[in-house]
Amino acid sequence: MALTFLGGAIFFCYNDYRTHVGDRGVGPLQQRLHGVVDIYGAQKPSYDLLRRESSPIESLTVQHQLNKFRVLLRVRRDLPMYTLRGYRLQGLFFGAGNIPVERQVVDLPEAAPGSETTLELAFAQSEAPIHIQIDVLRPTSFSAYLLDWRP
Repeated sequence: MALTFLGGAIFFCYNDYRTHVGDRGVGPLQQRLHGVVDIYGAQKPSYDLLRRESSPIESLTVQHQLNKFRVLLRVRRDLPMYTLRGYRLQGLFFGAGNIPVERQVVDLPEAAPGSETTLELAFAQSEAPIHIQIDVLRPTSFSAYLLDWRP
């Protein structure tokens, strides 16, 4: 019998944790090393991979002309998949000295799983950017996907 739907999924475990049956450390520092962050919250190399795999955003593609950026956003059609509502696209322009000098935010229209949306970020700066940080923000303002674009 083929599985026609999935009721849910969970990632275990976000962080390393202390336990009396730990496989590393001694005494009160005995711990299990299963997480993408250590017991102090420092990110491990696997953190960024989990972040991308847990995002409803499949990819961002950027085309630019001077300081106008067309961003093609693709929504996942697999897990995790859901309609994006209330999301925003934020662009942060980094100028000379790698200093953030301008921020633009545009609302993302409702986007169903598997859909594509093109948005535009236009910056007033006359100089070319060192880089642009493009962030898809959830309605809670937490980042769902981050792209550091460099010319």
